[in-house]
Amino acid sequence: MTRTILCLARHGETNWNIERRFQGQFDIALNARGRAQAEALARELAGAHFDRVYSSDLRRAMTTAAPIAEAQGLPVLATQRLREKDDGAWQGHTHAEVQVKYAEDYPHYLSRAPDFAAPEGETLQEFAGRVRSVLTDIARESVGLTVLVVAHAGVLDIAWRMATGKELGEKREHPVLNATPNWIAYEDGRWSLVNWARPEGRPEIAAPWDGLTLPRREAARALIVNRKGEALLMQYAGGLSPHFLALGHHHFWATPGGALKEGESLEEALRREVREETGLILDGDPGPVVATREFPMELGDDWQQAVERYFLIRTEEFAPSPENLTPEEKIHTLGWRWWSADGIAASDELIFPEGLEALLRKVNS
Repeated sequence: MTRTILCLARHGETNWNIERRFQGQFDIALNARGRAQAEALARELAGAHFDRVYSSDLRRAMTTAAPIAEAQGLPVLATQRLREKDDGAWQGHTHAEVQVKYAEDYPHYLSRAPDFAAPEGETLQEFAGRVRSVLTDIARESVGLTVLVVAHAGVLDIAWRMATGKELGEKREHPVLNATPNWIAYEDGRWSLVNWARPEGRPEIAAPWDGLTLPRREAARALIVNRKGEALLMQYAGGLSPHFLALGHHHFWATPGGALKEGESLEEALRREVREETGLILDGDPGPVVATREFPMELGDDWQQAVERYFLIRTEEFAPSPENLTPEEKIHTLGWRWWSADGIAASDELIFPEGLEALLRKVNS
């Protein structure tokens, strides 16, 4: 039987990778380092020939696959079957948060128990079956060809086990590196390992914030939700990074809120920002913190370490009436809209924070 070669690559880095946050099947974009890693991978594979390019349909994988496919003159064949393991209710939470909130379950995750699943998620065994099925289908449909597959760390982990015969619970010998080629083969119904990338000797791909001491920027943000389960987002201009400007974005949508002023608490900053941007006056407890973020943020030409807390505020639907905005804020605050989770997921607009549609679904469940 003719040999089929698969080159497997994990997507580039995301901010959620930095935060050690469960991404699962949430659609999270590459960060600045991740985009540089995708470009570096395209250069590394410039001399290779591929007959087909497959990718997970999540944007972090698609963005990594795109420059390689373009150079080869090939379409990207996207499929949900190559998505990361579905970690259910854990998605969007950091490992540290899950370790505390699901203290009895987290050890089963660490031990790679095949029949364990996070609430509402896949078991490792179910996930492995999905990956074996899709990679075998790709190989059988591509007999004698060389195929690029861009996916996720979990997908590549299962592929390595398929090629080496290792069990699901056995320790993997080498890490799954971002945007790095790994090669396996399929012949006569069997998988074999051609080459698995090791970190030794590979160049480090720099991020713009490497080597910098980033100033800490604490911010309080409001997830304002009406009775229909829609979130109030404000439309802003200004402060976009050169990357987004180059993609043609000149405005974005985001939850109300902003940085703390000197001496303010998170709750005080939240009340001030919500009043200024929407006219809504918050009395008493502003609501629970439903998400936290900490990552390098580009504001114009500068990088800061963003530390954000998202407070859930439930209210009747209302038309925002901003108060006490500075002249500059008035220029950059363009409008507002109530968004459903489905509307956010389907939109091509630039919307912050990442994973907002999933967070909105979670607070509405």
